[in-house]
This record gives sequence, structure tokens and C-alpha cells, in this order.
Amino acid sequence: MRRAILALGASLATAAQAGEFVHKDWAAACDNTRHCEAVGYQQMDADLPVTLWLGRDGGGNAPLLGKLMAYAEDEGDNARLSIRAGDVVLKGIRQDLSAEQMARLLPALKKAATAQVSDGRHQWTLSLAGLNAALLKMDDLQGRVGTVTALARPGDKPASAVPPALPAPLMRAAPLPQTSDSDKALLPKLLAALDADDCEAIASEGAYGDVHRISATQLLVVRQCWLGAYQGAYGVWRVNDQPPYAPVRLMLPGADGKEEDSAVEAYFEQGELSSYAKGRGLNDCGSFQRWLWTADGFKLLESSSGPLCRGMPGGGFMLRQWLARQN
Repeated sequence: MRRAILALGASLATAAQAGEFVHKDWAAACDNTRHCEAVGYQQMDADLPVTLWLGRDGGGNAPLLGKLMAYAEDEGDNARLSIRAGDVVLKGIRQDLSAEQMARLLPALKKAATAQVSDGRHQWTLSLAGLNAALLKMDDLQGRVGTVTALARPGDKPASAVPPALPAPLMRAAPLPQTSDSDKALLPKLLAALDADDCEAIASEGAYGDVHRISATQLLVVRQCWLGAYQGAYGVWRVNDQPPYAPVRLMLPGADGKEEDSAVEAYFEQGELSSYAKGRGLNDCGSFQRWLWTADGFKLLESSSGPLCRGMPGGGFMLRQWLARQN
């Protein structure tokens, strides 16, 4: 019986990591803790970017929270926003929308085709095409469909029927020695020791490389392997600090359980490797990951993505797909 319960918990956790769901002007995703998020924007051909983020933890008592953001080139940093959907109007919004505000706003959003957002000088039109599908996906992955807590398809089942939130995995960072100047001086020799077939830019001039000490006898090499118009991909190797250097290409785990052999715009500092990939040069969409260096190599700390490219500087609100805690 215990094995059956554990198997059920594992299957529910896997279901909650079903990847991004995109429908019309909305997208949704859930992470490994059963936390789900959805985000919507203006229609593709609209000029002024606006976005509404919805987020909810797992468990029957978790409230729905919101965040609202709009952009205009001459908009002040302290502008307060209002949002109107049908007959419901909320005013004085900095960014965050409380559970009480969302409880008022959501029924009107579900019935409307658009919502109007204003700061008193500008007006933005938030598309609601795809919202109900995104809400249904959140309900489905959190096990809410048919319960009184469902956002899109409620029923008579009590809140206690909703699976609880799952704990984020706990990770312990490996202690790192100080990287010395002599370690950094080894970089040309270490790069020369890497297999040229393992990184297409190994032989290119001016490609970035860096070295970090990870133990008394080994180093970490981060090396640019590919360079595009506005970003590059980096490989990571574990090497000995004495000949033979014996480089080993390290794989990076993803939120979907698959592994990648590189990170975009990689940056390693204080035991964490980060990656940020722009979806396009405007930097209005993309993905972000962080990995922790542990005794067992790199482990995923955080992963999020912004799948809709709608002109919002910085990508707007990303959707969280993985979260771990660091001890």
C-alpha cells in the first residue's frame, strides 16, 4: 500500500510538470510543487504591451493572486493602474492584486473578451482570449476540476479533495575553495585540452572562457561554444588541475527531466550557474534557469519561461516550472 501511495504521489508530481500550455493570448505552466501560473497579454497586433499574471499554490485553501503590468515609453515609474472588466473596476494598482481583489475581478474576466487597463494617460487592452483554457489547465494539473475551488470548471467536491502542495526539494551546496590567479592562468592549457568536436567554437578567436576551482584537485571550465546575433551558448567541463586534465563535459538537468549540454549566457558565481535565453533580440520573452553545484554535480534550483513574445521589456512575468530550496 505504501508503494502505491508513493507511486500516486510521483505521478501527480509529474503531471504538474506537464510543460507550457499556450492558447491564443494566454499561457500557463505548473512546477514541481503543484504551484501553477498563467499569464496573458494584448493581442499580437496591438501597439501598447500589457500583461496580467495569475498564480496559485497547490492545496484546497490556496488563494489566487494576481500581478498587473503595462508599458508605455513615457509612462512614469510610479504610475498606478486601473483595470476594468465588464462592470468590475479595480483602481490604484501598483502591481500586486490581492486574493480579495482577484475574487472580485476573475468572474468578470472569464465573461469578457477584453479588459481595459489605464494609468489616466494611456489605455491598454488586455486580451482575454485563451484565459478560460489557461484556467482549466491550472485546475487540471492541480487536481481541482469538479471541486469548489476550481477556477474554470467547479463542482460539488470539497476543497479537501484537492491534492496538497508538494515540498520543494532541498539541496546542499558543495563547499568551494577560492579560485587563485594560478588557476586562472591555466585556462589556455585547459581550453586546448578540450575535444574540438565537443564545442563548435573551441578554435574561434575571442570566444569567452572562464575557470573556477571546485575542489582541491579539480576545476570547472565554462567555455563559449556558439555565438548568435544577441546571445551565446556555453559548455561546462570538469577538469583536473594537473595533466592529464581529462575534461568531462557536464550535463545540466532541466525541469522536464531532460538534460542539456549548454547554458545560454552562462554565469557561474558562488556555486550557482545561471542561464538566460532571449526568445528574440527585443528581450520580450525567453527562459531562465539556475543550477547549484553539489557533491553530485549540478542540480536544478529554478526554471521559468516566458513563451509569449508581446513587446513587454524584460519579458514581463515568467512562468515558474521548477523550484528547489538550498540548504
